[in-house]
Amino acid sequence: MRIIVPITPEIESYIDEVGYREHPVLAACRAEAQTRGAMAVMQIAPEQGAFLQLLIEITGARHVLEIGAFTGYSTLAMALSLPEGGQITTCDIDEAVINVARQFWAKAGVTHRIDVRLADAAKTLGDLSDHGESFDLILIDADKPRYPTYLEYAIKLVKVGGLIVVDDTLIHGRVVTGSLDGDPDYVRPAVEAMRLVNKRLHNDERLTIAMVPAHDGWTLARRRF
Repeated sequence: MRIIVPITPEIESYIDEVGYREHPVLAACRAEAQTRGAMAVMQIAPEQGAFLQLLIEITGARHVLEIGAFTGYSTLAMALSLPEGGQITTCDIDEAVINVARQFWAKAGVTHRIDVRLADAAKTLGDLSDHGESFDLILIDADKPRYPTYLEYAIKLVKVGGLIVVDDTLIHGRVVTGSLDGDPDYVRPAVEAMRLVNKRLHNDERLTIAMVPAHDGWTLARRRF
């Protein structure tokens, strides 16, 4: 039996009070994202940022790959937790939001830990693969219809023993219900892509997986061999 606690405003306030510790520059970065209207939903929650930081500490990750940066909150969260000499390579195509992100990275003093690849993510991933790059932890949180492509590259690029974190694997429950009347046109291809990704994760014996039904769904996958 699964116990699911409804996330009421009161529960949100309690989580904000005792559920994580947030660097002041992270808080400012999060506030910036909330000024961006409907696009603000692209921002992960602060407790998710703290979870990513904990994963880096637990795994000892030094080389991190992020697919999708938005205004740089998750990038900053992970960069703050990297050990000395660690680096995060982040992929995005929107120069305007990356320029916003750079301001917060600079304020936190972690710019030297962040390698921005401002180009189509699939091309960047292909280049990284061609050059034999490998990573300890990979976060996928970008345009959903291209998740299947990103996942295939991530499995190639993650080290044996490394971790892939896939965000939005439940898509508001649409992986079960399908797109609903009134959903924007982009929902259907996103749902189809996520269903495919979830099946691939489940069927790939190279991976140990766990889907976490928090926020919009997170799946963690560890590369076994």
